[in-house]
Amino acid sequence: MMLGVSACSPDDPGGVDFSGSAEHPRKVISLFDPVAASPQIPFPVDLLFNGAPENTDGTLNIPNASNAPFVDHANLLDGFSTVASLFTDVLGDVDMTSANSGAVLVINTKTLRPLAPGVDYRVERSTVIEPATGRPLDSLRSRLLIEPLKPLDGATTYLVVVTRALTGTDGGHAEPADLFRVLLSEKTVTEQWLAGTEPALKLTNDTQRATLETIRGVYQAQILPGLAAAGIAKENLVIAWPFTTQTVRKTLARLQQNVESKPLTLINIGKTTQDLIEALPPVADVYVGSIELPYYLADATPGADDARPEFQIGGEPDNPLNTFWRADPNVVSDGTPPSSLLAGIPCAGLPKKSVSTTGCFPQPLARAPQRVPVLVTVPNANSGKTMPESGWPVVVFQHGITGNRSQMLPLAPALAAAGFAVVSIDLPLHGLPPGDALRAVTDGLPAALKPTERTFDLNLVNNDTGAPPADDVADPSGTHFINLSSLITSRDNVRQAEADLMTLTASIGDAMLLAPTGNAENPLAPLPIKFSGTGVRHVGHSLGGIVTSAFLGVHPDKNPAVLAMAGGGIGKLLDGSASFGPRIAAGLKASGVVEGTDTYETFLRFAQTLVDDGDPINYAAAAGQDRALLLLEVNGDAVVPNCTIAGDEHCPATDTIGASSWLGGTDPLARALGLEILPGAGQGFDVPIAPEVRTGVQIKANVRFNQGDHGSILSPAANPLVTCEMQTQTATFLASGGQQLPIGTCAGN
Repeated sequence: MMLGVSACSPDDPGGVDFSGSAEHPRKVISLFDPVAASPQIPFPVDLLFNGAPENTDGTLNIPNASNAPFVDHANLLDGFSTVASLFTDVLGDVDMTSANSGAVLVINTKTLRPLAPGVDYRVERSTVIEPATGRPLDSLRSRLLIEPLKPLDGATTYLVVVTRALTGTDGGHAEPADLFRVLLSEKTVTEQWLAGTEPALKLTNDTQRATLETIRGVYQAQILPGLAAAGIAKENLVIAWPFTTQTVRKTLARLQQNVESKPLTLINIGKTTQDLIEALPPVADVYVGSIELPYYLADATPGADDARPEFQIGGEPDNPLNTFWRADPNVVSDGTPPSSLLAGIPCAGLPKKSVSTTGCFPQPLARAPQRVPVLVTVPNANSGKTMPESGWPVVVFQHGITGNRSQMLPLAPALAAAGFAVVSIDLPLHGLPPGDALRAVTDGLPAALKPTERTFDLNLVNNDTGAPPADDVADPSGTHFINLSSLITSRDNVRQAEADLMTLTASIGDAMLLAPTGNAENPLAPLPIKFSGTGVRHVGHSLGGIVTSAFLGVHPDKNPAVLAMAGGGIGKLLDGSASFGPRIAAGLKASGVVEGTDTYETFLRFAQTLVDDGDPINYAAAAGQDRALLLLEVNGDAVVPNCTIAGDEHCPATDTIGASSWLGGTDPLARALGLEILPGAGQGFDVPIAPEVRTGVQIKANVRFNQGDHGSILSPAANPLVTCEMQTQTATFLASGGQQLPIGTCAGN
């Protein structure tokens, strides 16, 4: 399909004799031919960086003969994934015990220390089908899938080493491919060719030998010395290759560092939570308003940006379905690009500027700002709470995929009873539909405050089928957020949501709360109500929990937060989701990419690579540091899977998983956040629960329930006791500053 993604056909053993006996075990030989018409190389590998140093912007340059958009977009990155699997292929049947016992090493070149097998990574067989033959990929050759168990460091070059300790199933030790052996020689490729010491060179032409010599020079100058320093002799190599991970966190960290407060204006609409949802108690008053957010994506309105070449795709202005964050060429980082192949070239010395944000060019170009709707609840007298002198403490709530800001309402009474105001905005490409009563109130705001729903009322699909053609009805909230045809747009929808939380949080303390006066000349008057800008808490549900997790990873305040049914490893999370997995499979099948095949897994590998910089798994270590955290989870969640390991009893209710991942789902995020599992590893609470109150200076807990569903923090439909537990835990945990966690308080309800 593309360079580095496929190896030789299982029906083509390349002329090697694989017959064997006890005295002469079958050969196991690495597959390596970087100059073949269909190159056989590991993936990812730094051979795929952008051309010669004198003609590069520091990004990838993966060949793309099929013009796959996701490859084009990957070529805008300055490295590979910190999360997705790596692989190399060998001819022969490998003993996987040897692969996981030190024969496959992953070395961090910054420390020259190998990662720990079974702790940092594991080696697995491929379990997918080769599309060309319909046969299992491992039916002849063996694919060594190196699966990270923890996210790799960003902007770091790793060396992957397969040694002769790797054995076949009948005990024979693995050997290097002929052309890999050429790279290990101190003699030039031409010298080896003339001497006839490597017969495989007889089949190469001048151009191929020149390419091999370039690669050999890199190995001799950079890779072999590094391996020698790590105590690995070249005579012990079966194959070794470098790959560099992309820069993660730098762009969002920069935005957080430079965030500014924006005017946040809110108007009391004269209704309580009960007026909007009858089943709720009337303990909070409802406000609507707006805030103007910095925006780095295209909207659906013609504007001045349309004429700027940097905001065009194929000569046409970009739009919400193909837009992505463009890099500001005038903001250049100190330091060098991540790839060791570009060592010594400072970012400022790169001959080209990157198109999208990278480590060297981390600042996105601002587009037209967006004035977005805000929904707020404030405790009233029925809550039994009074406003502190410093103002009401605030919880920022972020809703989930296909939801909208009004989903905060079912949680607002519990938070009001704990003394919190609640503030909520929509995710990008989400919002209320035309005709919605709450939207009508928001649309009635004064012109200077009137916001735009960020669905932009796009009408691109039939609402019954979810596919084109349009039906003259605005597409539902979130329809276009996950974008299979433009994965880089999906990444930046996520990053935009994370950036939105930065601005909103910074603006809380400056909020102005108003009430209608009935006076035409002065229709609005300030209220004696204010918000505290310090100690802002956050609650994120589902996709809202995903973006909140990443936001917490760059936010300097260490206030407690609650994440409900969130997850990491977004690529495999979506693939394994019982709700979203079938939709993704159907969408890809329409493009000829069939679930369970190597091509399908290739797409998912690229998908993860592209969303890495918005993925909470890459922010989790920082998010969990010195912060009280509560992560709520339902075993068997059909939207965000607990985990994405095929056939694992702890990963129920998943869609078909062609290839497992150990970083997809809620459980991997909980581990990366450093949370204690309650009631215990592999367990969940059954409601009603025996009462107890956990206390601590800084509680970090992942509370798991055996009942309920993905929406239980907001809806009692699946199990009222679970909803009661989740809301009580959330409110008490936040009100106590993360020092109390009540469990079982709803046992008598």
